[in-house]
Amino acid sequence: MDVINYRLSTPTRSASPGAHLSTFAGSGYLFQRYVPLLAHPDPRRMDMRASVLDPLQQFQVRAYQQYSQINVYLLADVSASMGYLGQYSKQQVLAQFFSALASSALDYGDQFGFVGCGQHLQPRWMLPLSRQRARVAEMRQQLENSRLAGNAQGLFSAWKYIATQRALVFLVSDFNFPLTRLNPLLSRLQTHDLVPIVLWDHNEYQHLPDWGFLNLKDMENGQQRLLWLRPGMREKLTAAYQQREAQLKKCFRDHGREALFLTQGFSANRINSFLQQRTT
Repeated sequence: MDVINYRLSTPTRSASPGAHLSTFAGSGYLFQRYVPLLAHPDPRRMDMRASVLDPLQQFQVRAYQQYSQINVYLLADVSASMGYLGQYSKQQVLAQFFSALASSALDYGDQFGFVGCGQHLQPRWMLPLSRQRARVAEMRQQLENSRLAGNAQGLFSAWKYIATQRALVFLVSDFNFPLTRLNPLLSRLQTHDLVPIVLWDHNEYQHLPDWGFLNLKDMENGQQRLLWLRPGMREKLTAAYQQREAQLKKCFRDHGREALFLTQGFSANRINSFLQQRTT
């Protein structure tokens, strides 16, 4: 099973014991400060030298930084465009990521929640915060076997289903919608530790022939267009994707976020490398 080694960019304020650094003093191993024995009644951690030097003549104990649990959410685009099948299947990549993230969250002792966003937010695409592996397995099968349809309209109101307490939120989509819709969504998620992941496929814009007919289909409205491909047109298509990538990166950076572009299928190593860089 692939493992996603995630962590928050700053310590959590959760008081429940877990696997992540928190702002609370507790049973960890990272020294935080000295506190009076009455404030932290644990004689095993009494420090006699600090007690003797205390001007108020109070017994001092060593307080350590507690490790706490966090809430992990996956907000995922399940519109028709996520059913694209090129060199890789976006739908299968999403299912793989869902399974790896959920399994990792439960192994950490964290709670995991999922909101699948199509044209409408439907209960069948929602998994409230829990630690139930059976429900995770059922949702994985649904992600793999369902026929994705419609647009991603529901994505822009998915923030309502996230608890107000700061959480780690993964936002996964191909982001094939106007940036004017993306900015308000990022603003709504600003209080959380947000990780945007862009699912593209190299076959969408690379390895195109210099000459020939290219059948383009809008997967959300079903409209098709036959295009006569030539070197100049191929270069324009490639440039359009490069421009879109630059626009998305700027949009995310304007909100203090860096995005991971997955264009070659699911890779736990690449995801973990990205997550490590964002917290160092």
